[in-house]
Amino acid sequence: MANPPAFPHKPSPGAGRNWPIIFPLVVFGSSIALTALIVCSSGFLLVTGTQFHPDGFRIRQFVAARIPIIGVQAGPTAYVDQTPPLSQLLVDRGWISRAPLQLPEDKWDLINMNVSFEGSPRYLTDYLQEGNTRVDLQQWSKDNPLLAGMLWSEVEKVAQLKLYWMAPEMIDKMVDFSRLKPITKSLTKDARADLAKKSLTAFLLESYKKTEEGAKATGKTDLAAACRKEIERLETVGVVILKETKNSEKEGDTKDQDPKKSEPKKEAKEKSESQDASN
Repeated sequence: MANPPAFPHKPSPGAGRNWPIIFPLVVFGSSIALTALIVCSSGFLLVTGTQFHPDGFRIRQFVAARIPIIGVQAGPTAYVDQTPPLSQLLVDRGWISRAPLQLPEDKWDLINMNVSFEGSPRYLTDYLQEGNTRVDLQQWSKDNPLLAGMLWSEVEKVAQLKLYWMAPEMIDKMVDFSRLKPITKSLTKDARADLAKKSLTAFLLESYKKTEEGAKATGKTDLAAACRKEIERLETVGVVILKETKNSEKEGDTKDQDPKKSEPKKEAKEKSESQDASN
């Protein structure tokens, strides 16, 4: 019997087309793996910046690590205090309030972040940090205590309202005033300070009134009310000329010295009483 003719094997459906289908999947998977490798090898994305707090004119730097792409923070934020010496001087002299031990986190204002962002507090912090201004404000404050007292107490109020844009002109105005020659040689320091008070009061009244109008127009009722409160204060008493106050260390030294001064008197009194008793 004759053998049946041999026919070639019939190809199955899709045979020879497996590679064209798998190739795009391989390329896609490789790209995902490569992206993951790049992300892992480059490590975390560091977010750095500085913040300002109106209480005590505190400045701090922060560093946080974020995972790229998904943007999730890895670990806690690290903080480094960068409060300038000028801030401490103003606190010690009693011209601005001392910062509490625990500062509310929501009161910290962003100065800058990753170089690309700059916030409004920089209008003030640039003056607080050394080497950023045309005059050494720390030395100026020591040399002009009457002007410095009224200036910094008002700058603190401006900072608490986040009206940082007012600070540069306030500072420049007082510095320029200190460089003016007295109208007459008989003009006392107190009289000169009173002239500076009137000048600063006029500037603040004008600035607060403009800010109040803008706040009302934009629906910022809280800011408008705060400005109205400052306007009423300035129209009533004006800027207050503050005197220097002794810090706690000086007061402590004084208390420590007083008993020593009274010891000789106490010994003399006891000696006199013993002599009277013997007589």
